[in-house]
Amino acid sequence: MYICLCNAVTEGAVRECAQNGVCSLEHLAAELGVGAGCGRCRDCAREVLRDVHGEQTALSAAAA
Repeated sequence: MYICLCNAVTEGAVRECAQNGVCSLEHLAAELGVGAGCGRCRDCAREVLRDVHGEQTALSAAAA
């Protein structure tokens, strides 16, 4: 699914960036251009970042 239509950025690309350490919309915009156009994608991109970082936190806690 596309998150950012202006820059043709998919949810998978946002998830991959988040898994590689991106944790803010500003960093995501620098990496992929998300939110740099009309801005409608920012809320959805923010949700994906939270989702990925929540999963990583849960996995880290389970491994400890």
